[in-house]
Amino acid sequence: MTTALIIAIIAGIILVAILIEYWLKRGKPKRPLAVRMKQGMPETSETKKPLGMEATDLDIVERAQKTSEIAERKSKQVKFR
Repeated sequence: MTTALIIAIIAGIILVAILIEYWLKRGKPKRPLAVRMKQGMPETSETKKPLGMEATDLDIVERAQKTSEIAERKSKQVKFR
C-alpha cells in the first residue's frame, strides 16, 4: 500500500464520522452557550460572586483600599504650620 492510499483511507474514515455525527444531530435545536458553559463549571461559594460583581477582581479592590488607607494615615500625620 502506498502512502497516498493510507492518507485517503484515513480521510475517508474522518469524513464518514463527520457525516454520521451530522446525521445524528439533525433536527435537534442547538443549546445556548450559557447552558453549555454552566454544565462544565459547578457553582460553588468561591465561584459565585454578588450580582454585578462578576468582572471585578476583589483582591485588587482590597489592595487599592489598603493603599488608600495607608496614604490617608500618612497625610494625617504630616502637620502643616
